[in-house]
Amino acid sequence: MHQLKKHGFKIAAIARKCNLSRTTVYDYLERDFEEVYKWVEEMKTRKRKLTFIRTRF
Repeated sequence: MHQLKKHGFKIAAIARKCNLSRTTVYDYLERDFEEVYKWVEEMKTRKRKLTFIRTRF
């Protein structure tokens, strides 16, 4: 995303290309590489709200 932004892409275009919300793109661009890596890994392993309900029934 950082490279797309450097090449002149607008936030909305980056969001469409990556299938993300504009808010997520802004969050991503505010972080450095290490922070983004940790954030992405956390998002992969975080518990979802419906996980508890699905496993219960």
